[in-house]
Amino acid sequence: MTKLICPECGHENEPERIYCHRCGARLDRSATASRASQQKELKDTQRHVRKMLGPQNVGFRRLFFTISKVVLGACAAAAVIQMILPPDVPSASKDVAPRQINFDLENAIYSHRPAQLEYTEEQVNAYLAYTLKSKQSALNKRLLNFKRAIVGFGEGAVTITAERSLFGYSLYSGSAYAVRAGEGKIVVSNKGGNIGRLPFHPEIMQFMDIIFADLWSALQREQKLIAKMGAIEFHEKQVLLSAPPQPH
Repeated sequence: MTKLICPECGHENEPERIYCHRCGARLDRSATASRASQQKELKDTQRHVRKMLGPQNVGFRRLFFTISKVVLGACAAAAVIQMILPPDVPSASKDVAPRQINFDLENAIYSHRPAQLEYTEEQVNAYLAYTLKSKQSALNKRLLNFKRAIVGFGEGAVTITAERSLFGYSLYSGSAYAVRAGEGKIVVSNKGGNIGRLPFHPEIMQFMDIIFADLWSALQREQKLIAKMGAIEFHEKQVLLSAPPQPH
């Protein structure tokens, strides 16, 4: 039971009192009235809910649960459709000759020439297509064949998308990263991802990143070389890599 505290002497009074039992000062009953009003509203709401869901309203309950199932089913179907739809990725290009990016990185690391490497999305994607072609068998899974990996560069981030084929239909999974390289390490922070066109929060993608494990394994050599570079910068549709500082 809630007590009324006297503002003058601090004495605890019964909720029905108007004046303090100790000093006779008038008590503030507004809080009690507000609580009583809230309790009445809560009881009215509970009574209405019980009435709607009572035995006499079986039809209403059936309608309510039917609508709920339809809404949930529609949401699930919409999510599946979004996962199946292809995201906005460039089509496979056969006109760009692959650069020997791995050799460029080795020269920059060990010979410090050139001081900076610059590649476009098309050049990196052509290199990935050429490099991963020889590792196709390791990337293929049961019922799920690996087709290609695509990168997209934006300011401060890179998006990597893997295209796989299920019974001839392409499925896409992508993840965006902010990347820092240097001193033999690559520091990566996830910025979110997607399956098809359905986006996923970065915290969820941290657990889903396992779907790229085979791709990271296939590109292990390139990862080690990038880690030895001095710095890496992502800009719109291009990436810049700086050679490590020369030892004194």
